[in-house]
Amino acid sequence: MSFLKQLGLGTIMLGTIVFTSCSNSQTTDTPIAKNSTQSNSQKETINFENAFIVDVRTPGEFASGHFEGAVNIPVNEVEQNLSKFDGEEQIVVYCRSGARSGNAKKILERNGYTNIINAINLSHLNKLKKEQDGK
Repeated sequence: MSFLKQLGLGTIMLGTIVFTSCSNSQTTDTPIAKNSTQSNSQKETINFENAFIVDVRTPGEFASGHFEGAVNIPVNEVEQNLSKFDGEEQIVVYCRSGARSGNAKKILERNGYTNIINAINLSHLNKLKKEQDGK
């Protein structure tokens, strides 16, 4: 096989791998997580009055706009800040696309935390709030 054909084939293979990896980077969590004590068909609602809402984006992203009352704990700092989640009845995490908040949810679950909702992103969280407020 000529060098150019090998290079072209290699480029196509690399592009396929990158495309496949990127398309699978989104979390498969549903926007409203299931509470382990509820049936799988019953969706949990967010208690916006008492939920611990955590923006797991970078501080720069957080500074550019965030959910009112949210706390910024970047996903790569969640494990080092587990004590901040202690005693919280309901934890809601969100980011830009749902991928980082999905990872944060998994980290928290691995460390024994329950009743965690991946709210995906700021837009979706605002939509859920509006729906629950009946507006």
